[in-house]
Amino acid sequence: MANKEKITNILRSTGRPGMEDVIRQLESSDFFTRGAGGHHNHVGGLAKHSLEVYRMMRLFAPFQPYDSKVIIGIFHDMGKIDKGGWHPWRSVKLLGEWGLKLTDEEYTVIFKHHRPDLHYFRSPLRRALTMADVLSAGWWKLWHWKKNNVPEEEYNEDDPH
Repeated sequence: MANKEKITNILRSTGRPGMEDVIRQLESSDFFTRGAGGHHNHVGGLAKHSLEVYRMMRLFAPFQPYDSKVIIGIFHDMGKIDKGGWHPWRSVKLLGEWGLKLTDEEYTVIFKHHRPDLHYFRSPLRRALTMADVLSAGWWKLWHWKKNNVPEEEYNEDDPH
């Protein structure tokens, strides 16, 4: 639960109107306890992945607005909470329902973060999220292979173990 405190402090540091309502909603959901899916699929994995992505975005997009890096990094996979669904759409939908106003770029980056189009690289924030998301998931795979002595060529993306 250390990640819960880190994440809530980072979210509060943005000073964004409506953030306290979003934090309350996150605390009443399984955001801090659920796995992230095919990667970080352990208790607290979604929060850990979100924190890793935010931290890398700070490195990859140093001149972009701080609050945008926080919101995109922490909330890009938020749609996976509770019942789930297509998480990019659900992430922006929930944030809107919970009262957090996104900039146009934040909305677009979160909503389209799984689209493989080349236009990912037009925006520094989209580029930063793409790199951070892939690296965070990739590091998890390397850790998983080493921990379980799974040769890379035998690794099965669909196997949750």
